[in-house]
Amino acid sequence: MRASISSHCLHKGGGSEEEYEDAFATTADLQTLEDVAADGLRIAISDGASESILAGRWARLLVRHFTTVIPNVLDTRDTFAYHAVLAAEQWEHSISEYVAEREAGGRPIQWYEQPKMERGAFATLLAVGLSVTPQEDGGSLATWVAAGIGDCALFHIRENRLLTSFPMIDSAEFTSSPALLNSKNRDRELIAERMKTHVGILRQKDHLYICTDAVAAWFLEQVEREGRPWETLNDLDAAEGMTFADLVDEERAGGRMRNDDSTLIHVTVW
Repeated sequence: MRASISSHCLHKGGGSEEEYEDAFATTADLQTLEDVAADGLRIAISDGASESILAGRWARLLVRHFTTVIPNVLDTRDTFAYHAVLAAEQWEHSISEYVAEREAGGRPIQWYEQPKMERGAFATLLAVGLSVTPQEDGGSLATWVAAGIGDCALFHIRENRLLTSFPMIDSAEFTSSPALLNSKNRDRELIAERMKTHVGILRQKDHLYICTDAVAAWFLEQVEREGRPWETLNDLDAAEGMTFADLVDEERAGGRMRNDDSTLIHVTVW
């Protein structure tokens, strides 16, 4: 089984690219993969919480780390929590580099920044792995496994209908206080308790949409209004279609999508 991947992202309206605090990574860390083996494909997506300091930096560290440890990290809650703590331990080195960069640039950490530095950074995370296993009848079984904390979401589409929505199934579930991974958290039991996981079966021509909360909430709201948002997303960047930026700008202007960093990864299998 083969797969194609496309990725799309846009910063908050009124902001800049430098202020974008979502993050994503794939097996090969490329933005567009048009023809890859579905077996072993790894994807991670994260949304840094803007109210915390260096949230985007923490989100980028999380996706880099988790793409290197999928699928093992998806096996059990304890394994996921173990790697979340490993990422938090890497954060200490990352923050030391940041402090050194600030000092070298003549902009040392100020007293009013210190409390946020001590609280650490916060972000959501969703890690997804695809696998293809040979069967005794000569065929193969293709599956996806997802695990995460917070409101990044995965939507599985088959034959023009929504098959699976994970972890949210209702747009009302999106709130201003999702579960978050904290860069200072070393409590593996608490992390394991908060994470969610799901497994799905893949068939040829299935689609997976993996996105951060603003896009995910919009997606489910469209479904609840008996719409088919995946049809719009399928046409992104086509010769006659709109771009992701065009779509997001239009939906924000119409009040149908929240003005937040927006990220989408689209996987098609065949």
